[in-house]
Amino acid sequence: MIMPSHESPPSGASRHRADFWLALAFAVIANLIFLGLLIFSVSWRNPPPVPVTAELYTPPVPAPKPLPPPEPPKPVKPPPEIKPPEQPDPEIALQKKKEEERRKQEAEEAARKKREAEEKARQEKLEKEKAAREKAEKERIEAEQKVREEAARREADLQKMLAEQARRDELQEAQDRWVQSIRIKVKGNLVLPPNIEGNPEAIFLIAQLPTGEVIDAKLQKSSGNAAYDDAVYRAIMKSSPLPKPERADLFRRELRFVFRPKD
Repeated sequence: MIMPSHESPPSGASRHRADFWLALAFAVIANLIFLGLLIFSVSWRNPPPVPVTAELYTPPVPAPKPLPPPEPPKPVKPPPEIKPPEQPDPEIALQKKKEEERRKQEAEEAARKKREAEEKARQEKLEKEKAAREKAEKERIEAEQKVREEAARREADLQKMLAEQARRDELQEAQDRWVQSIRIKVKGNLVLPPNIEGNPEAIFLIAQLPTGEVIDAKLQKSSGNAAYDDAVYRAIMKSSPLPKPERADLFRRELRFVFRPKD
C-alpha cells in the first residue's frame, strides 16, 4: 500500500543561514557606498598644486682622506673536523682486554719475583751473618785452643828444660864428685918437692880405660916447676886404677885435671 508523501517545513538552522548571508550582502554594499563618497569629498576639497622654483646650492666637497692600508685578512682556522665516534671493534676490545690482563699478570709475576729475590737476598744475608758468626766463634775457639796449646807447650818445654837442667845438674854434681874423688886419690899419692913457692898450676890430660886403669897422662900446661910437674905425673900413674863414676854414663875416656898444691 502506497502512503501519500508530505513535504517537511524548513528547519531553524536553514533560516538562520539565509539571514546571515542577506545581512552580509547589505554590509558590503554600504561600505562600498561610503568609500566612494569619501574619495569624492577629498578630491573636491584639495586644489591642484602650484609649481615652485628653487635654486639648489652644492657645498664644495672636501678632499677625501687617504684610507689606511687594508689589514691583511687574518687566517681563518678551519673548524676542527668533528669525526663521528668510532664504534669499538669487538675484536680490538678483546685484544685490548687480553693485553691488559697479560700486562697485569706480568706485573704480578714481576712483583712476585721481586719479593722472592728480596726474600732470597734476606735469607742469604742471614746465612752469611750466621756463617760469619760461626766462623768468628770457631776462630775464637781455635785461637783460645792455640793459646792453651801454646801455653801447654811452653809449660811442657819449661818442665822439660827444668828436668833437663836438673838432670844436667845432677850429672854435673855426680861428675864433680867423681872428679873430686880422683883428685883426692891423686893428691894422696902426691909427694911435693921441697922449696915450692906460691901455688903453681899444672894441667894434665888423663887417658883411662872403663876399669879406671890409667893408660897415659899428658902435661898440657906446665906449672913452671919441673919437679912439681914430675911429682904430679907420678902421683897420677900411682893412683891407677882411678875411682869409677857413680853412673856408667858419666864415664869419660879422657879427663882434664888442674892440680895446685894448695887446693
